[in-house]
Amino acid sequence: MKVLILGCGDIGTRVGLSLFELGWHVTAVRRNPDLLPEVFERRGADLTDGKALSDLALAEPDYVVVTPLPQSYDPEGYKTGFARVAEILAGQSWFSKCRRVIWISSTRVYGESQGGWVDEHSPLNTAEPQAMAMVAAEAIIRRGVTATIIRPAGVYGDPEGMLMRRVRAGEGGATGALYGNRIHREDLSRLIVHCLGRDAAGGSVPPTLVGADDDHAPIHQVEDWLAARLNVTLSRQAGSANPRANRRCRNALLEKIGFRLCYPTWREGYEAMLNQA
Repeated sequence: MKVLILGCGDIGTRVGLSLFELGWHVTAVRRNPDLLPEVFERRGADLTDGKALSDLALAEPDYVVVTPLPQSYDPEGYKTGFARVAEILAGQSWFSKCRRVIWISSTRVYGESQGGWVDEHSPLNTAEPQAMAMVAAEAIIRRGVTATIIRPAGVYGDPEGMLMRRVRAGEGGATGALYGNRIHREDLSRLIVHCLGRDAAGGSVPPTLVGADDDHAPIHQVEDWLAARLNVTLSRQAGSANPRANRRCRNALLEKIGFRLCYPTWREGYEAMLNQA
């Protein structure tokens, strides 16, 4: 099988290496291809460059994995990084010929902010411009191509990530949010590989998947746990946390497609990170 990974950063690289070990041919694209493993067929391109993407027809991919990122964190940056990239891809003749596209979105697309549950069918956010750009991108990708949209919660797993750096420095975030959701980067990459392998074997793959673990603790509780493990005293910000992330993500569909989390909660995930330090 041939897979084309667009925007191949940390998650894409993990996916590509796993597929390479399974005998797949991996073509990977990012702005700086020198950062990609040598076992990949490496291409340098900006995902907003239509000409560069048209040249990827030569890769003749069976599957495409897209891990888009905002160009900046304002509404325009999200429109460019998500909706614009989706439009450009949808205009490529080779794109519609692949067997399935895996598009990585976010649980930010959900409108729930009062602590309720969300799943693959929950109402979407039609009020926040950034979320609306991601919703628009999902819709564009679904038109004319068989796709699975994976909506991961907050991805963690980098020992040098923002949360770990803040806690080590004794800086805690504001409290107030009731619920939070997350998924370890290893589990997210495994989920993508699982979906591709399932499709390649003739199995069914849902059009939408919520990528989250089994725990819904707010960030400040995770910070407190890490601070205790690191023997750090936290100084917290005044005010309350952003209520936008106050939701609980159901992940029941993961089990239905035969996927098992390596890190069912953030405790196992962060424990593994601390043990590696």
